Amino acid sequence: MVYEPFARKYRPKDFNSVVGQKHVVNTLKNAVKLNRVSHGYIFAGPRGVGKTTIARIITKSLNCKQGITENPCGKCENCLEIDKGSFPDMYEIDAASNRGIDDIRALKDNVNYAPIKGRYKVYIIDEAHMLTREAFNALLKTLEEPPPKNIFILATTELHKIPDTIRSRTQIFIFKPIKENEIKEYLKSILENENIPYEEEALELIAKYSQGGVRDSASILDQVVTYSNANVTLKAAQEVLGVIPENIVNKFLKSLKERNIKESILFLEKLYKEGYDLNVFWKQMTDKIHSCLLNLSLEEKDDIFEKEDIKYLIYLQSVFNKAQIEARTLSNEKNVYELAVLKIKYIKELENIKDAKAVENKTEETISKPVLEKEESADATSYTAVDLQKIIMNIGKEAGTLVSSGLKKSKIDISESLVKIGVPELIYDTIIEKKDVIKKHFQKPVEIVKIDAPKKTVKKKKERDPAVDKVLELFEGKIINYKEE
Repeated sequence: MVYEPFARKYRPKDFNSVVGQKHVVNTLKNAVKLNRVSHGYIFAGPRGVGKTTIARIITKSLNCKQGITENPCGKCENCLEIDKGSFPDMYEIDAASNRGIDDIRALKDNVNYAPIKGRYKVYIIDEAHMLTREAFNALLKTLEEPPPKNIFILATTELHKIPDTIRSRTQIFIFKPIKENEIKEYLKSILENENIPYEEEALELIAKYSQGGVRDSASILDQVVTYSNANVTLKAAQEVLGVIPENIVNKFLKSLKERNIKESILFLEKLYKEGYDLNVFWKQMTDKIHSCLLNLSLEEKDDIFEKEDIKYLIYLQSVFNKAQIEARTLSNEKNVYELAVLKIKYIKELENIKDAKAVENKTEETISKPVLEKEESADATSYTAVDLQKIIMNIGKEAGTLVSSGLKKSKIDISESLVKIGVPELIYDTIIEKKDVIKKHFQKPVEIVKIDAPKKTVKKKKERDPAVDKVLELFEGKIINYKEE
């Protein structure tokens, strides 16, 4: 007897047995009931959530020997052949391996023929996003003007890769990840039908780690049943999934809370040597930290952390999430996770750096104000070169660039009681017009005086070589260009 895995044996065979996806199921049942089935559909969503399963159920609904119905009998010859995948009018095409234009041309030639055995021919194109651009273009005309009795269902995990021209000619259904409680009930029904004992906690763990995929959950359950000799326990599920027991996770979290870095590093080393999957463990850690954060934020009690640890937990979550992403791209995830733990040791130093940065920002904000306040500093009457540049820049914003440029060319002397600005004669009138603006940007009295412009040194013209004049006289020539050395 050939063994049939749970994922195939308990694959839903009608709309009523589909796990989740109520919005899709109800719409399609009504479409069949009201004879409003479209010629083209796109089923988009993550793997293992029922896309091809529902496509097969539609095929049964339209081709059941008892008539077109939203509740196919599942017992007639057509229904049984569809379940087995051998129905001649159902074409399941894997676009990952049949993605070229020739494959689509063969499909286009086939649509012109009438159904062999049923009422409708149904084409289920799985991984449709893998089709080439040319293949999509070839399919476009068929979807635009489909021959009667032909239905196309494109299943994809990446809807954004389907061209807009295809999407606009089909009805799109978004399949969502299945809720954990729905997956748990599905697994429970399998075990009860198989008369296999189980622990509720084991099913909860499997449902959690299947990440919303019904097919994945059935495959994991199959593996756990085999491993545990048909006795599904929490321990067996943890060992199959490589999950670290809760008490060990809590112990690691306590060492992080106490900033015991040495113990945390040795803890990771021990898990690694014992053969545990550190990626699985790290996911448990990030989930647990997130759970602690939610508990504390909602004023609920947490077993490990307290309310004053919220900022620390946010930092932990940020560091651990980043490490989880980095570990996916590097070969040695252990080094990445150890480095993340080491970062915790220096959180205080990082906080000090943050405080220093805040002070720096405050200082810059103070300097950029139009007036320097005396109470901000005990030495507020003295100006550094940077202070002076800031003041000139602020004066320029109010009085114009000509004034700020003029001040840069002026001589500014600052004493304990006076700011004396020596302005060259050429720009004196421009500066003096804005005297009131300039005064309010200094804390001291301002005196603007006119100074003489520095005298330019005139380069003494070098006398021409007498030999040149003799040559001119001898040949009756003239000078076109003369360059002094």
